Amino acid sequence: MPKVSERYREARRDEIAQAALRCLERNGVRDTSIADIVAESGLSTGAIYSHFRNKAELARYIVGRFLIVRIDVLEERGAAGEVVTPRQALRGMLGIFDEAELSPALVVQFWGEAMVDADLKAEMTRTAGRLFAALTTALLPWARTRTSSEEDAADLARHAARSLAALAQGYIANAAVFGALDPAEYVEAAASVLAS
Repeated sequence: MPKVSERYREARRDEIAQAALRCLERNGVRDTSIADIVAESGLSTGAIYSHFRNKAELARYIVGRFLIVRIDVLEERGAAGEVVTPRQALRGMLGIFDEAELSPALVVQFWGEAMVDADLKAEMTRTAGRLFAALTTALLPWARTRTSSEEDAADLARHAARSLAALAQGYIANAAVFGALDPAEYVEAAASVLAS
């Protein structure tokens, strides 16, 4: 039997993730089963389980594939010493919803389900930690332009990262409940209000 390449496995995981996203958006997180994803994807149950043991693993993959990739780019820029302003970082984070056609309502559903599913909560907590660390690294060069010591810069970057994550959560919740928001308009409105 020929070996399956990593590229093939990744393509298959993406195929499953896309089928899962369609099911999750249609049925909701709680009411989507692995059997639904099997039916949507046209793959066998074994094929699905060979890539993902449960919804928590699938959620981790979806977040990693669609959100963390964007955060990694911001982190790399900061690690290279490039100044990324908080406004640029927030725009970069929110841009994924348009680019990947990721539904804010689905993200909110995952948050809700994480309150009652320990595995999903662990994944969401791990992802949040990764997000904060990446944003802190991305914002550190900017923070250095605002403070006189490395310790103060690290503190400012951490606080700014936490605030940006909260602003992103606000965008996601607002868009999920009240309908689509233009990310650029949201960022500019938030910056305008906070600058007052």
